Amino acid sequence: MTFYKYPKEFMLKLIHLYLTGDYSFEKLARQYKIHQSTLKEWVRKYEAFGEAVFHSNFSPRCYTREQKIQAVEDYLSGEYSLLELMKKHQISGRTILMKWVKKYTSHCDIKDSGKGLSKTMTKGRKTTLLERMEIVDFCLKHHKNYQLAAQTYQVSYQQVYQWVKKFELHGEEGLQDRRGRTKSELTTEEKFKLEIKRIERENERLRAENLFFKKVRGNRKEVLLTQVRLQTRYEAIQELHETEHLSIILLCHIAGVSRAAYYKWLKRTPSAREQLNESLLEGIKTLHEQVNGIYGYRRMTITINRYRKMANEPLVNEKRIYRLMKIAKIQAVIRRKRKRYKKSPVQHVAENRLNREFTAEKPNMKWCTDVTELKYGNGKKAYLSAIIDLYDGSIVSYELGHSNNNQLVFKTIRKAIQTLKPDEHPLVHSDRGFQYTSKKYKEIIDEAQLTQSMSRVGQCIDNAPIESFWSKFKCEKYHLNTYDSYQALKQSIDEYIYFYNHFRYQKKLNGLSPLEYRAQAA
Repeated sequence: MTFYKYPKEFMLKLIHLYLTGDYSFEKLARQYKIHQSTLKEWVRKYEAFGEAVFHSNFSPRCYTREQKIQAVEDYLSGEYSLLELMKKHQISGRTILMKWVKKYTSHCDIKDSGKGLSKTMTKGRKTTLLERMEIVDFCLKHHKNYQLAAQTYQVSYQQVYQWVKKFELHGEEGLQDRRGRTKSELTTEEKFKLEIKRIERENERLRAENLFFKKVRGNRKEVLLTQVRLQTRYEAIQELHETEHLSIILLCHIAGVSRAAYYKWLKRTPSAREQLNESLLEGIKTLHEQVNGIYGYRRMTITINRYRKMANEPLVNEKRIYRLMKIAKIQAVIRRKRKRYKKSPVQHVAENRLNREFTAEKPNMKWCTDVTELKYGNGKKAYLSAIIDLYDGSIVSYELGHSNNNQLVFKTIRKAIQTLKPDEHPLVHSDRGFQYTSKKYKEIIDEAQLTQSMSRVGQCIDNAPIESFWSKFKCEKYHLNTYDSYQALKQSIDEYIYFYNHFRYQKKLNGLSPLEYRAQAA
């Protein structure tokens, strides 16, 4: 039912003025202050359906499934304009056509129009089990055309709909007429069998869900060669049906797609663009192997276009090659562009109180701290944070971690603070790394009543003692070995720092090790 803003007589008057040839659309639109597209729509509807189209109780004509598909295919071909298409197929409005197009491109089942049922056809009737099975079989064979099944077997639309749903959920047992017989009347054996069947169906459903969601994780949009929107779901249904012998109906229900859409995908032929993409991808893989993986998407595009130009084929864009290489997870082995990291905001900065005075009169008077990067395995990184005492050069505390984050530095300073006596409050010097300028680090320093000092910008010599220790460690231990695992690297660090503190004798410490020199002071 359609409601119009203008009276019927007014619309018919303008239509007749145009059809007589006295007025053009432009002249009528200007004179009566109506948009030209509105007038064109009125004329088109009048020519297709006559005056009845402007009655408030007018109902559009019914369309068969074949008529709808033909109209959609004409629309997608691009040979007709929207107005020509509606006039050719006698479609009352463009909204109706666009609904059909949306269903078709979304792989939803297009059915006959659901209008035109008489009152006698909507009344249900009593049926036997064999009739119900026959009706369900007829409906499924005709792509779930409930209206056609209701008309053919003289039953109501609702009956057919309910029988099909019960059959899909429970099979033939769902079509049994159990009215008048309650579960209390069943025998113990019958109840036991029903419970076993229910558990088996539930287990099958849970197994199907578990397997399906392993294949299709979440609702994220994945980059694929095909333009089908639910390609991954259809592929998962096909694979699980063939390998695990699961029901198509059950898998489609879990995937949230109709069976008709799945079968339509199964029978579809790849588009010309998909076939070209597959051909390009094969060429990319072959070329990638030939050049030992040194080509990125730019050189790959240049090379492929040279071959296509010699074969008189159209050239391809860099972006297309980039997308195809991304789908196939093909990357160049040459160096990558370094990531640009956003600098953390500086929350606290201290003065350079140490001022390159690298000597101390007693233990735990001046500390220096820093973090260094170490590599192990196949390009993996670890980070070592340490604190050195300027009195004897001993390592007070150290921590090794996978990430250069705040927690690495916080653990190091807390471990060092635990070694202090109540009357010891050393000066702690560091560079201006984001960990040392953070608010939390400042709170830890203040809580222990320590004095904070920081190097000047670009002056790494201000933190020379800890930098000197990194140099000794890497020359005497790290660069002399290779480390296949994180544990091997950690063990090597523990061994060296123990050796450095206890057995690395130094001339400036009178031939003693750092901890021996420290013990003399105590």
